[in-house]
Amino acid sequence: MTPSRFDDDHLCFACGKDNPDGLHLEFEAAGSDVRTSVTFPGKFQGYSGVVHGGLVSTVLDETMVTLLNRMGYLALTAELSVRFREPVRVGERIDVTASLIEKRGKVFKVAAIAARPDGTEVATAESRCFQVGLVQEDA
Repeated sequence: MTPSRFDDDHLCFACGKDNPDGLHLEFEAAGSDVRTSVTFPGKFQGYSGVVHGGLVSTVLDETMVTLLNRMGYLALTAELSVRFREPVRVGERIDVTASLIEKRGKVFKVAAIAARPDGTEVATAESRCFQVGLVQEDA
């Protein structure tokens, strides 16, 4: 079998188990949604004690694409919009949940919410993703 240009080599920064510098995100089903939790160490800060917004964006994006993967679609993010509501502190757990909003042909609109355990939203995101194939089980 010829490898696709989107093969999983387990080095993804967000979820790759073999990436020593990665976030090692793990996902679970939450009804029709997908959810993960993350606590960022200090090496991912921007300002002192505050997680860099790009890392929060990465987790929101990864959760949305993982939702589509779990639905059987191999998809890539075409557009990502993030709204930061409150700073995420180093060492603070955030829970991220992604939901499918709309599917039109090979284009998906997906939303995600990052919140503290008490429910306080720290960031929200919307993305448009496009399908490039179907997720295939490892042979």
